[in-house]
Amino acid sequence: MYRLLALAALVLVQACQPLPQPFQPTARDKGAAVALLPQDSHGVSVLDVSGLPSALSGPLRAAVAQRLRDEDIPAAVDVGHRGAFLLRGEASLSPLSAQEEEVQISWFLVPPDGGSVRSFVRRDAIPRGQSQRPTVPQLDRIARGVTTALLPMLNPNAAEAQGLRGVSVWGIDGAPGDGGFALRRALEFILRENGVPIVERDTPEALVVSGAVSLAKPVNGVQLIRLRWVLLMPDGTELGTVEQENQIPAGSLDKTWGEAAIFAAEGAFEGLAALLEKAPPLKPKG
Repeated sequence: MYRLLALAALVLVQACQPLPQPFQPTARDKGAAVALLPQDSHGVSVLDVSGLPSALSGPLRAAVAQRLRDEDIPAAVDVGHRGAFLLRGEASLSPLSAQEEEVQISWFLVPPDGGSVRSFVRRDAIPRGQSQRPTVPQLDRIARGVTTALLPMLNPNAAEAQGLRGVSVWGIDGAPGDGGFALRRALEFILRENGVPIVERDTPEALVVSGAVSLAKPVNGVQLIRLRWVLLMPDGTELGTVEQENQIPAGSLDKTWGEAAIFAAEGAFEGLAALLEKAPPLKPKG
């Protein structure tokens, strides 16, 4: 109903540049899992993901292993050695709307030395029924998000070595209903989906995104809504802003935003992607 919120964003930067297309998942041919992990290096053995249909669980595990191998990390499904990390998942499916359902997976990474287990949660929306017949792009999208979360756990220096900056999403002011929470969660979701690390608010060197929402008075049953996003450097320097606006049914967002938050975040990311490209990389320590 509110898909129009995902309109092309207006990017305000110091120098006008053409807006690049948003990042898109890349459909890859999933090769067969390697038979063994090298004995002289840490790898990852992707174990069972309970709670998912086998039609989704098996291909997803293979996709995660493939994504890790794309990052030069030895990985395979169900096979490993005593030096390998073990990755397993506990999942649930729940309806989001008449068209979509949410796949929520708690992932657990067990280190080879038996130390503390690291965990994280991924939530991904898929069309109803796709859990029984997932597509390659959907699998790749989910696996990409899992790998993004895993890399810092497998190598805490990986992000620094690549010069990647994490992003912290701060508050969204002025949003009616549950918009403050819903927009923040939706934007974090979209950023993760596109390989942008999400970090805590007090993380050094992190970029900061904040937002503001304003609603005009209703006229003839409709309202003008404006969303403004600002991307800041850690020192407060503004990299640029992204602005969206659209007409919505009057009062329709006064309580819950639902899918409107995701559509708004998708539109915002089109502009934020351009600003993220402007951010200088981290300087290696030394």
